[in-house]
Amino acid sequence: METFPGTSYTRAQLRVCPVFADLRDEDLDWLLANGERVTARKDEVIAREGDPINHLYVMTEGALQWQFNVAGGTTVLTEERVGFAAGALPYSRAKTQGGNARALRDVSAYRLHKDKFPEMLRRIPELGARLVQTMTDRVRNSTRLIDQREKIAALGKMAAGLAHELNNPAAALKRSAAELSDRFTKLASLGPQLMKLEVKPDDIDCTVEFRNKLWQRTPPEFTAVQRAEREDELSDWLEDHGVPEPWVVAENLAEVGATLADLEDYASRVSPTAMAFGLRWIDGVSVSARMIREILSAADRISQLVGAIKVHAHLDSNPDKQPTDLHAGIESTLTILGHKLKKKRIVVRKEFTADMPHPPAHPGELNQVWTNLIDNAIDAMDDGGVLTIKTGTEASCACVRVCDTGHGIPEDVKARIFDPFFTTKPMGEGTGLGLDIVHRIITQQHNGDIEVDSKPGSTCFTVWLPLNPLEK
Repeated sequence: METFPGTSYTRAQLRVCPVFADLRDEDLDWLLANGERVTARKDEVIAREGDPINHLYVMTEGALQWQFNVAGGTTVLTEERVGFAAGALPYSRAKTQGGNARALRDVSAYRLHKDKFPEMLRRIPELGARLVQTMTDRVRNSTRLIDQREKIAALGKMAAGLAHELNNPAAALKRSAAELSDRFTKLASLGPQLMKLEVKPDDIDCTVEFRNKLWQRTPPEFTAVQRAEREDELSDWLEDHGVPEPWVVAENLAEVGATLADLEDYASRVSPTAMAFGLRWIDGVSVSARMIREILSAADRISQLVGAIKVHAHLDSNPDKQPTDLHAGIESTLTILGHKLKKKRIVVRKEFTADMPHPPAHPGELNQVWTNLIDNAIDAMDDGGVLTIKTGTEASCACVRVCDTGHGIPEDVKARIFDPFFTTKPMGEGTGLGLDIVHRIITQQHNGDIEVDSKPGSTCFTVWLPLNPLEK
């Protein structure tokens, strides 16, 4: 960046900028005497993330592109307005650059060191008010942009988690349907074969009775070794008695708890031909019944996940506050984050108060609160940690506590965790907006409160939501 001390601007050139347009000549003369003109060529990097902020810049020509790291991705903001103010602003607490700035085309700007701000505000108070308004607008716009990006990133995480959770029941559906189709084909082939045989009605009744006897049992709990031994015993017996594919039939008879004594008893009551067909039929219908149960279970799991995401996103809500079931929102969040909980083998303890009142709230916004708090708790814990969620009422408020057994929050950090852009996570893993968003949702949108209590091995976030906000 090239600098021209004392500026090479004229009053007319500064007046092109809206922020300077109606200033008196003597005010412009002071700015010209105390500032300087800077230029940058196209594609030149003007500022880098982490650089100190020492100057006010007002762009007189050109275009800038700002890049911010948000939720592990890059958010781009382009500015082409003449008079765009950047860098240090009066009363701003920013100390370092929050992103990288690059010239999209040749840039020229007026620059004033922040040490001149006190005199500038004394001489030209209206300029101070304008720059404060500029700062307010900039914070509002950037916060809105980054909030949107943060929500998109959260939605991406939620979608990834949902996809992970849906994959298991979907795979089970496919696997069970394929095996059911195979079993149906085999069962269908038994019908014509049986029609060619003279099977006594008593043999048929005995076979149905034997099947029902097996189905009424509670399946035994085998170790892997015990199951293998049982299957080998049954397979040898079936092979000795001429049953086709004895290893397949043995596996499924062991599954329903059949023993050698059961087979001997059944064989003593029916003809050898009826026995071979009967055992194949019992094998087929038993496996088919199990596949149907697995398909129904997988379909039910998918239905639960869809229901959870509907509750979580609150797709059927209206924009007004409404009585909100906090337990339903927390449960849906736990379902959606289930893959992360299982991956780290985290134990979840729910201490929910019966007959919990439903505070007036925006359910979708509260679910964003639960997602941030629970997701942060998971990240804070090692494998095998304990997540405890408690609900109750305190002082005319609904109260929710999200507690984890992580390493805790240091005292010097605790006072800043709700500040915008503050994060303790490694670069690229957090934006520092999660808890800021949580704080704004609870305190500004719901007139509630949130506090944190932390020590090594125990961190607890407590949320209070007024049951009657008008009385708070």
